[in-house]
Amino acid sequence: MRIRTSTLIFSLALTAVALSGCSSKKSRSPSASLVAPTTSGTTGATTSGTTAPTTSVVVPKPATPGVVLGGNTSSGSATSGATASGFGKGTGQFTDASNNLPASTSNDYGADSGDLDGDGDIDVAIAVNGGPARILWNDGTGVFTLRPASFPTTVMAATSVRLIDADQDGDFDLIFSANFEPTRLFLNDGAGNFTFGSELNPTNDAYTYNLAIGDANGDGWNDVFMVQAGLNTPSQGQNKLYLSDMVNSFVEAPAGTIPAAANDSLDATFLDVNQDGSMDIFVANFGSRPLLLVNNTLGTFVNQSDVYIPPTLSTFATGIAQGDMDGDGDVDLFVANEGPATASGPPAGQVNTWLDNNGPNQRFSNLANAVPSDSEATWRLRLVDVNADGQLDVVASQLRASQRLYINQGGTLIDATSFLPPVNQAASNCFGITVGDFNGDQAPDLLFTRRGAQPFLFLNTP
Repeated sequence: MRIRTSTLIFSLALTAVALSGCSSKKSRSPSASLVAPTTSGTTGATTSGTTAPTTSVVVPKPATPGVVLGGNTSSGSATSGATASGFGKGTGQFTDASNNLPASTSNDYGADSGDLDGDGDIDVAIAVNGGPARILWNDGTGVFTLRPASFPTTVMAATSVRLIDADQDGDFDLIFSANFEPTRLFLNDGAGNFTFGSELNPTNDAYTYNLAIGDANGDGWNDVFMVQAGLNTPSQGQNKLYLSDMVNSFVEAPAGTIPAAANDSLDATFLDVNQDGSMDIFVANFGSRPLLLVNNTLGTFVNQSDVYIPPTLSTFATGIAQGDMDGDGDVDLFVANEGPATASGPPAGQVNTWLDNNGPNQRFSNLANAVPSDSEATWRLRLVDVNADGQLDVVASQLRASQRLYINQGGTLIDATSFLPPVNQAASNCFGITVGDFNGDQAPDLLFTRRGAQPFLFLNTP
């Protein structure tokens, strides 16, 4: 995705439309004829006369049920992307509750969720491109309302929002990325009233589509990695790292802290890839090889992509999620791909990528045969155990297509999109997903943001 004046960055995101691999450790052969199970050890759901397998694999439940592992692409924790509690149930079959949300036709992009006002339920923050951000306040039953006075009316070209406790006062603040605008931090008073805090990267000349949150230098405070794109801009879309000032804002890391790299980067996540106790950074690039930036344990990062990334891997990546998808105790990566732009329209799509972690200082394997063969335009991802079987499943937001659900069956992803409500069958442009137990039944629910249309709220059947 070379950004040129003639083609712009993405025909998907800036037009009216919307914004094989290495051998695996196991033999996998996903089949479109399989339907995902509802819960392990129970009778499977039936779709089109086909009964889901329920005994293909027995996986013990994790010690902390329902943990959402997704790094930059999950909600509930600004550091690891893990929702610490509240899940443990769910069948993976969803009903439409979109009418529980305030009506909207704004250009909703990213979303994140958590308890923003300290009342014990999960609220939702939405990044709006070309308008003020919207906070959806939960009444505890999964019905949401707006409180316009709770957030400033600042108009932003916002692309994503992340929860972060920037001042370590015990509540979630909000930080927004934006194209050709500063990244903006808004501080929470603990009761859900936000005030402007500070601007990061005030002279931003690039497309900033996402932010990764993690402790880059081991001081115990969250830092911010800005995912930049814009090869035709003066900065060439160089990614940026901002470190906490250990008060309530951030300062740019010294030159050389992260290696210079001219790529169109669209997403990133902090993870400890070599299990040395310090956070590394994986960067997903559009049209070029991903980057794996390894921390020297002192907060300086070295490009070790040649060590960890398959040498032939080059995708048109748009998003990244992380989690232990095969239950072997290490962190795997799942990459969302969109495909190259075409001469006459937006990208046509590309199969997504599962990178299997083979252990410290080992190269990831591209598990091409474990991934459904949908060649669609995927934008964002969440990894979450939707059916309480102890395995992380994949939820994908799509552009110009139906939203996707892939159930993990023993290390093979099976398309279970039919388990989403019928309203999802029509193609739409969903730029964000957030996961939370919105109605208090201990099952993970899904909220998709859509450009110019009412968001989807899909509730999981417990």
